[in-house]
Amino acid sequence: MHPLYDVNTAAQILAVSPWTIRAYIRQGKLRPIRIGRLVRLDEQELQKFIADARRGSEVEVSPAREVQKEEPWATK
Repeated sequence: MHPLYDVNTAAQILAVSPWTIRAYIRQGKLRPIRIGRLVRLDEQELQKFIADARRGSEVEVSPAREVQKEEPWATK
């Protein structure tokens, strides 16, 4: 079994803010493990994220997780 990290610890490991970790989760760049209301990140998931960043590859985001933003000034 691999260690699980909370958002704050994962942020420290990646040297980013907890808000950035939450954004990565929303964008599908990191896959969390949800236990009730708790959000945890598997050590292997963080290692994979780091390895992908080192290769310079973009992390694949599934279409279901993409967020569509409408411009407030755009007309339909």
